[in-house]
Amino acid sequence: MIFQVFLISFGLSLVGTIPPATINITVMQLSLKKKVRSALSLSLGAALIDTTYAALAVQIQIYLAEQLEFTNYFYLIAALVLLTLGVVSVRAKMPEPDVRPVDSEKTGFIKGVILGILNPLAMPFWLGWTTYLQVNGLINLMGMNYWSYVLGVFLGELTLLFIIVRIGKRFTRVSNNRTIVNVIPGVFFIFLGLVNLGQWVSYYL
Repeated sequence: MIFQVFLISFGLSLVGTIPPATINITVMQLSLKKKVRSALSLSLGAALIDTTYAALAVQIQIYLAEQLEFTNYFYLIAALVLLTLGVVSVRAKMPEPDVRPVDSEKTGFIKGVILGILNPLAMPFWLGWTTYLQVNGLINLMGMNYWSYVLGVFLGELTLLFIIVRIGKRFTRVSNNRTIVNVIPGVFFIFLGLVNLGQWVSYYL
């Protein structure tokens, strides 16, 4: 189960980092300017913050699971978050890169931390997916599984950002295709949200 949890969180983090956002666009811009070390340090800072959000989301989900009055609402929570993420994804537009200068590895790391903190969708993304995976019995986050999940989140995002550093401008061939990076995932989120909403409704029928 530990390895399965790792693979799931790694895959989610990897795929979830593909849609164009300030962090990955800025990393691409730095790589194009040959500031590879700054891009890598920025990636590390951003990945650490996103992993912290994921870890907090798991703790929130575990806490709610211990409160019996919330148990019947897990499907509803997952449904609402996934539906919101789906709508946001479908309506998303290409963000403007943060082009302020990054002159050193330390500056890049600090900038990555700041961009990570200012990422408004990180917490709901991980709260929604964690709840969905748990209530559908796909993962168990007790004991070492928790750390395996968190490690997967960290390495997944870091891997994708490192790939962006390597491929540079070629990343735009994917990120500029809204159908691939926004519409299809958004529709998938909405579908999963509706499924969970249906499960919550059926629970009371």
